[in-house]
This record gives sequence, structure tokens and C-alpha cells, in this order.
Amino acid sequence: MIPAPGRTLTDLAMRLMLGIAPQTTTTFAAADCGLIAQLLLTMGQEFERAVDTRMQDIHELKALFGTAPADAARARFMGATPASLHLRDVNALHDEGMQLLAILHAQAEADDAALNARIWAFLRAHSERHKFETLG
Repeated sequence: MIPAPGRTLTDLAMRLMLGIAPQTTTTFAAADCGLIAQLLLTMGQEFERAVDTRMQDIHELKALFGTAPADAARARFMGATPASLHLRDVNALHDEGMQLLAILHAQAEADDAALNARIWAFLRAHSERHKFETLG
């Protein structure tokens, strides 16, 4: 068992950046270490928050869909829950909601300015929730 996987990924990234990259003999190797380290850092962040951020999105999507004209697919989504809290199951429901949002957004852009504004507000909150913190 790894008790703190997010922290472990961060520690590995820092070891690459501060211990291994400076000892490489080529610029390419140093840059490659830096890229891998940054990817490990983002993986650590995502590991710690993945289920929570997606569940927040799902909750907000359900509320948003409740303000939209009735639709069978959105109604089914509004009553759905992930099959489990494994990331793959949460992702499956999240992906479904985002696909339904894209369809609704196309309709709202054409004929419902208020709904379009609510969708953009969701998208802003979504992007803030999912952004990564970087070192530089």
C-alpha cells in the first residue's frame, strides 16, 4: 500500500527535477526529465482530486440540466449515479454529462441566452476546478 500516492508522485517529480536532471549530459535529457517531472506533478494533483472534481461537475451538471427544457437523455443522467467511486466509473458518468452539455450548449447558443450564460458559468467553474498548479 502507498499511503499518500499524490505525495509520492510529487516526491518522484522533485527527485527527477532536482537530483537527476542537473546531472544529465545533454540539454535534451534535462528537458525530458523536466517534462516527465511536470507530468508526475500533474498526475499527483489529479490523483488527489479526480473523483471530487468530477463529482462536483456531475452535481453542477444535474442542477444545470434541471433549468433546461425537458429531455429524456438529460433526465436519465439527472437520476444516475456512478456504478462505483472508482475513477473509471465516475469518468463514465462525467463523460456522459459533458456530452449532453455539448448538445445542450449548441441548442442554447441558438435560442436561449440565459441558459447559454449558465452553461458558460459552469464551464468557467469547471476549468478552474480542473486547472493544475505549476512550479513556475
